[in-house]
Amino acid sequence: MALERINPSNLAQPRGYTHVVKAGNTVYIAGQVGRRSDGTLAGSDIGSQTDQVFKNLGAALASVGAGFENVTKITVFLTHREDIPGFRTARDKHVTGEPPASTLVLISGLAEPEFRVEVEATAVI
Repeated sequence: MALERINPSNLAQPRGYTHVVKAGNTVYIAGQVGRRSDGTLAGSDIGSQTDQVFKNLGAALASVGAGFENVTKITVFLTHREDIPGFRTARDKHVTGEPPASTLVLISGLAEPEFRVEVEATAVI
């Protein structure tokens, strides 16, 4: 099976990885952070970053003709336990249908110290 690698132009261009890999009808989306397409951080708070994360996931899904209804699993990485309620509030603005399977992991840090959240996703189309 051939793999299709996609870096949507409306996402910040990655360094050393691919945003979206499609294998048959399964789509793997690399961890998304709160960066806008120009590379700037959407904000320092969990709400702003999570909102941007889900905009990025939406753009990644759209690049293969999918939407959040196609997401089967997300993995969430948070750097602050107190951010869980804010993360959920922002997530629920984007994921409005049946929720996917989800794992939330609290970690000591992400690739950049200002990142508070990162979310990766798997979808089936």
